[in-house]
Amino acid sequence: MPVTLATARQCIERGTKKATELGFAVAIAVVDDAGHLVACDRMDGALWVTPEIARAKANASAAFQAVTNDLEERFTRRALFAQGVLTLGGYEFNFGKGAVPIVEDGRIVGAVGVSGAVPADNDHAIADAAAGHPVIPKTH
Repeated sequence: MPVTLATARQCIERGTKKATELGFAVAIAVVDDAGHLVACDRMDGALWVTPEIARAKANASAAFQAVTNDLEERFTRRALFAQGVLTLGGYEFNFGKGAVPIVEDGRIVGAVGVSGAVPADNDHAIADAAAGHPVIPKTH
């Protein structure tokens, strides 16, 4: 089943709660498995650019079906390849920490991306909370 608006709103609510607990103002973007935006919120005080970064992180997570913690490490070693992928097909990708897939019934149906918490390990913690369940990172 695709990511619904209701699911996206639940992700954003959980992520906003976690961001508030950690003391950060962030943007949270939810995309479907093809990288189409379902919903995005920017908390008061978050930088204006954070929604675009959050969506680009979510796009990367959905496209490569992986957490961006793994993607950051993978594409750091393959910088030339990563550069070629960054705007593939008109999509924007960001391989930095802060996005995780959304899994339902064992299938990746989308992803949630977060931007605005420094260091980016906090973006990842917020994204993980937003997804609502532990995600097992893929390694390639």
